[in-house]
Formats: sequence, C-alpha cells, structure tokens
Amino acid sequence: MRVLFTAPASVGHIFPLVPAAQALRAAGHDVLFAGQTPIEQLRSTGLPAVDVGDGTDVRAAFARVLPDVQFADDERPDDETMALAARGFAEHGRVTIDGLLAVAARWRPDVLVHAPFQAAGPLVAAKLGIPAVVHNFGVSTGGMPGLLAELLADEYRAHGLEGLAESTVLDVVPASLGGDGGGWRVRYVPFNGGGTVPADLTGRGGRRRIAVTLGTVVTEWEGVGHVKRLLEQAAGLDADVLLAVGDADLAPLGELPANVQPLPWVPLAQLLGACDAVVHHGGSGTMMTAAALGVPQLILPHGADHFINVAAAETYGFALRSTAEAVDADLLDRLLTGEALRKSAGAMRAEIEAMPSPAELVANFESLLA
Repeated sequence: MRVLFTAPASVGHIFPLVPAAQALRAAGHDVLFAGQTPIEQLRSTGLPAVDVGDGTDVRAAFARVLPDVQFADDERPDDETMALAARGFAEHGRVTIDGLLAVAARWRPDVLVHAPFQAAGPLVAAKLGIPAVVHNFGVSTGGMPGLLAELLADEYRAHGLEGLAESTVLDVVPASLGGDGGGWRVRYVPFNGGGTVPADLTGRGGRRRIAVTLGTVVTEWEGVGHVKRLLEQAAGLDADVLLAVGDADLAPLGELPANVQPLPWVPLAQLLGACDAVVHHGGSGTMMTAAALGVPQLILPHGADHFINVAAAETYGFALRSTAEAVDADLLDRLLTGEALRKSAGAMRAEIEAMPSPAELVANFESLLA
C-alpha cells in the first residue's frame, strides 16, 4: 500500500502525523511526505519527502492575505480567529494544488493523509478518487477543512468538483478532551524531531524543574518577551527553570535569574520527561506532549487554537490558565505543588495510554482499500 502524507510547512502540523507514517512504514507500506518550504523540517522525520510548494513559507502566505493581523488577541472569538487562520492557510494550500496533484498522479498513492489545515489535500484526493484521512492534531480543528474548501471553491470548480469529498477523521485525543469524532482515534505519541539530549536531562534531577517554552511559531513571530515577568517571578522558587526557546534572541529578557537555564534545541518529550511542570503558550503539540507524559501545565494562550486548547485542559483539570502579565510566584508554586492538578495530569496520561497505538491503526488504513 502507498500512503501519501501532506501538511503545511510548520512542525506543529507536520510532527503529529509522523507516528502514523512511521507505523505504516514499519508494517511494510510505502510512505511519501509532500511538503513545502522550508522542506528541511521534514529531514528530522526520517521520511522521504517531496516539495510541492512555490517556494514561500506559511508566514509569507499569511502576509499576502493578512498583512496587518495580529493573532495574539484574547478578546477575539475563537470562530473569528479560525476564520482568519483559514484565509492564511487557504493561500498557503492554494499554491500546492498543482504540485500535489502532479506528485499524486505520478506516484499513485492508495490513501492520502492530510493535516486539517492543508487545503490542497482534500481537493487532490477527491480529484483522483483516493480515500482521504484527515489527521487531526489536537482538541478541535474548528471545522477547518470545511472553511478551507469554501475559500477554495473556485479551485474545486476548476477541477470539476463540487467541494469536499467524504473522508475519515483521525483524532489524537481521548473523547473526554474533545476531537471532531465520527472516525478513528489513536494515542497521541509525541514526536518532536531529533536532537541531542543533555545527559542531566535523561531523568529527574535533585531539584524540581519547570520547563518554559513558547513553541516554534510564537518565538519566530513575536519573540520571547512574553516570559520576562514569569522568569522574574520564578527567581525565588526552590526549582530550576529550563528555558526551551531554541536559538531565539534572549536580549529582551535582560539578565536571567540564577535558577534559569537557557537550553539549545532539545526534543520536547525528552525535556518534559525530566521536568515536574511546564509553562507554555497553548499550542496543540506542546499541550498534548505534556498531557501524554502526565506533566502539570500552566498555559498562557496567545492565539490560533490556544484558547480552545486551554479551555479543554482547564476543564479537565490538568492545566492552570493565566496571562503573561498575571503570573506570580504563588501561581508557579501551585503549578509545582498542586495535588489536584497532578492527579488530573496523571488521569489524562492514563486515558491517552489506553488508546490504540499508531501500530494498531495500520489495519484501519489497510481496510480503506477494501
């Protein structure tokens, strides 16, 4: 069986698909990943990849259609944020239609798996009559595939299509946390790319540790200034703070407290496995990686799907919520010592571990050919 995967050029959209792709390869099936600039993001996955874009990345696509929009807006309703995101991702996906269609016509996949924000995937699957699987990455897509199809209505008509064809939905969260439902569910297995893990982060240390990360998009688009107050408030804690923001410019933070340690790129699952808690922006990949490991969370939502994610996490009880400006030492102490928070994080981990593994999902993919 040949399975073609495709997602927008962002690790937050690419990495959640990798465990399923790896499971299919391990079962003896052929896998190809169709990506866009920067195609280098796919190298760490170990999967063969082909570039189907026009040379521009996600940020450039958004700048073409939304040059003045700021996504870090906690006053904007979720549906409005998703509608804005759809415009940017429609533009990003529009330029991949011809390339993805050409690759699929040549390679002749049996199944096409696409991220929910990859606008070209459903169109190409419908055009070639290939079974499609929309591989979700978190709590909810906000109806993104449908929003994208509406924005690409002209492109669908140009290919003789009326709109979205029927597809199988694959959720990576337990039902208690959300998902779009109506299809398959699979355990969230963290994939955060390769990287060197410092020896002292291969297990818990003598002191408690809090990881602080802003993912990849927030640091690239907005920098690290959001966590300046947080780090100042953490200075008096009897804990080490591991600042995981890669090669971001730390100048806006000034002199760091003695208990704050900046880290180079470290795979997130390995980092969190050595920590007692994590503070982050609310991205699906970060939240679900921490949830899969049972690590208590403090979420400072910025935009995109962050507010949907933090609402679900707070309702379940495995995360606290705040803003960057409101974080204080008492809140950070609650993050480290709150017993109810830790129990809820452990319960979510148990729910995730009880779900089918990616390896168990291979038979579902094979059934699509029947």
